[in-house]
Amino acid sequence: MSRPLVRLALVALASAPVACAGKSAGVVTPEDAALSVQPGEAAAAVPTGPATLPDAEAALAGGDAARAVALFSGYLGGDPDETGVRQAYLGLARAQELLHDCAAAVRAYDAYVARFSDGPADLFARRGACYAELGEWKASADSYAEAFTRATLPSARVEALARQGYAHFELGQLDQAEPLLLQADQVYVASQEQNSERFSNYYFVGMARFYRAAVWHRRFRDVAIRLPEKQMTEDFARKFALLEKAQDAYNETIKAKHMFWVSAAGYQLGSLFEEFYDAMMHAPVPDWLDDKQRQVYYEELKGQLRPVVNKAIWVFEKNLATARRLGYESEFTAQTEAKLSELQAVLLAGDTTLGKPHPPLAPEARREIAAGEIASAGSEPSPVDRKLFVPELTPL
Repeated sequence: MSRPLVRLALVALASAPVACAGKSAGVVTPEDAALSVQPGEAAAAVPTGPATLPDAEAALAGGDAARAVALFSGYLGGDPDETGVRQAYLGLARAQELLHDCAAAVRAYDAYVARFSDGPADLFARRGACYAELGEWKASADSYAEAFTRATLPSARVEALARQGYAHFELGQLDQAEPLLLQADQVYVASQEQNSERFSNYYFVGMARFYRAAVWHRRFRDVAIRLPEKQMTEDFARKFALLEKAQDAYNETIKAKHMFWVSAAGYQLGSLFEEFYDAMMHAPVPDWLDDKQRQVYYEELKGQLRPVVNKAIWVFEKNLATARRLGYESEFTAQTEAKLSELQAVLLAGDTTLGKPHPPLAPEARREIAAGEIASAGSEPSPVDRKLFVPELTPL
């Protein structure tokens, strides 16, 4: 993928799509959980009488998040009973999420846990999503691990595992991410075989499969082709084996039948073949080849690699056709169309590089380009990493 892709933080909190922003939560006490109301909201938000839990719940249900925060905070500042405190902290966190302040929501969730040391799976899942929105991936992974231990429904367990695996993926901990993502898929398959739950959608099934494919894709990229020839043979064999694993995993993602992940996987699969083509085309050439032998070498190599280009084109065409048939549009459909045009233009232009390798089909994934981006971009992810991130809204 050539464009930066947005990090995911997904949680089944309510049906309304929301994205949070804020600073790290830090150390939390129950008193820290209240959110300061913005000046322009103060008159409407601050209750005129004693704050009651029913009023706070009504404000939350009505979508008046600022007033709900003020009412929940006022209620907690009184002398509520334990049941009311539990309900108020959870309502306060949800209201803060509606205000797009995940740091404040985390403080509310942490205050709840600090006081009661328990809580439903949903609490830890929502807190994990807020940590993800803040880019605190270790905390997100830990919170989803706790959500998984408390979840009972297969769908909730799949979500917790997929999100936990994704957090480890963001941390670059591929060895921790892959088994979690595989386990998520296994939980789903077992639930379908046992008819234990009818999933309302397959978003997190697709997510788990996609990022498991991304793990293999990243490992594929990390294999460098090196001389001497014996080493090259071993490197190519290893790279091809990883390509097959990534290909199989992307195809499994497509079978999950969630259109967002179908489109993402189709694009990545086409890119995978492009990258394999580049790896072979731009592999080091033995020094003992003279100019004539080098020319013969590249011409034969181009002929042998033509099926790889055809495969990439076929995948991009299939991905685009599927999206159009279903009336689906996303960043991936636009990128697929652009990539398909590029490849077709390359083929129609003919060979203008006699005795030389073709230009890279996926230059953004080349190691030296990625290294240059890393050196100049500070903490920003390289194009290699950005290709594996998926721009999906956060349905909090």
